[in-house]
Amino acid sequence: MDTLSIVTVLWAVIVVAFIALMVYRANLANHETEQLFLNETNPSSVHLENDDVVRRLNKVAPLCKGFGGAAIILSLVVGAMWIAHTLPSSSL
Repeated sequence: MDTLSIVTVLWAVIVVAFIALMVYRANLANHETEQLFLNETNPSSVHLENDDVVRRLNKVAPLCKGFGGAAIILSLVVGAMWIAHTLPSSSL
């Protein structure tokens, strides 16, 4: 395999992982409630569930940013490698 194929496969894996993380984050965000809980001494089950969802969303956020950034960088690298690979073979 040449370098372009390897980088393209790596790019595809990163993009699929990024899309899966975004779908998971959207699914979690659907379960988040937009409520203000005033009674902190006796938290309800809805309050505890919402805190759990927010905790998971905060855990997924850096992963989404990392995989998104890696997908953008690898997109640029694959594009530049493809241009560098096809430019010498084309006749101008």
